[in-house]
Amino acid sequence: MSSSAKNIRPSAGAGEPLDAIDERLLAELVADARISNKQLAEIVGIAPSTALMRTRALSERGIIQGFEAKLSLSAIGRSVQALIAVRLRAHDREQIDRFTSRVPRLPAVLSTFHTSGSVDYLLHIAVATTEELRDWVLDNLATDPVVGHTETTLVFDHIQGHHGPLPG
Repeated sequence: MSSSAKNIRPSAGAGEPLDAIDERLLAELVADARISNKQLAEIVGIAPSTALMRTRALSERGIIQGFEAKLSLSAIGRSVQALIAVRLRAHDREQIDRFTSRVPRLPAVLSTFHTSGSVDYLLHIAVATTEELRDWVLDNLATDPVVGHTETTLVFDHIQGHHGPLPG
């Protein structure tokens, strides 16, 4: 178990605090989400039925939000990544709802961050070429009447951080 998994506490409304077994289960699942239940139970030192019950409970409580495959963007032809800062023209609910109902669901968008400060959103996108990036910005942002300003920054390398439990 990583030392960063210690003292994990769920957010408000998530129920009872995590105990040491829950923390170990989460740390192991973060390290390898494809681990078998039998292997997980062996590593944590509990019965497979207990591991399964606890993992299901963590999912039901919303602590485990899902499992996903991490793809090589270059291997699937999307090697050009960019961060696009977006400022909306106005900050009314209608424009925000219009933007958030459309743009984060576009296929090139990997992540959308609603932020404070000088920009309203940061988009992390991946496309095949710089020409496709230019066209994507023009077609999806520059021509959108909700969008007031964009600034695109190319990503040379994306270094992942810790994806799991953070210290409490």
